[in-house]
Amino acid sequence: MHIYLVLDEQTSILIFLFFLILIAWKPEALPRIARELGKWYSWARRSMDDFLREINEPINETKASINNTTLDIKRTINDAIDPDLLRIAKALNISTQGRSRQEVIDEIMKKLSSNNK
Repeated sequence: MHIYLVLDEQTSILIFLFFLILIAWKPEALPRIARELGKWYSWARRSMDDFLREINEPINETKASINNTTLDIKRTINDAIDPDLLRIAKALNISTQGRSRQEVIDEIMKKLSSNNK
């Protein structure tokens, strides 16, 4: 059974650096060095996350504002009362002021069902 170790350029550089560090410092110092590198890595990661959050926050607020405006426009369009519905409501003496389209339709249906009885 043969095992082949394929080393690309980056892996060989990392292995070289590992052996260089091992030669330069005592093996007892390696855990301390690894902890320091871990602290630096976590600091850099937190800094990058904070930076990205600061950049994305205004974008997310703008998206939310656009979504709210779109929902308001859709609601306004859905609540708009068409002229035929207004004529029917007027003929039945139903006030449409301040009411949504669905409320007017419900009132018309109620009025028509009570007239049929």
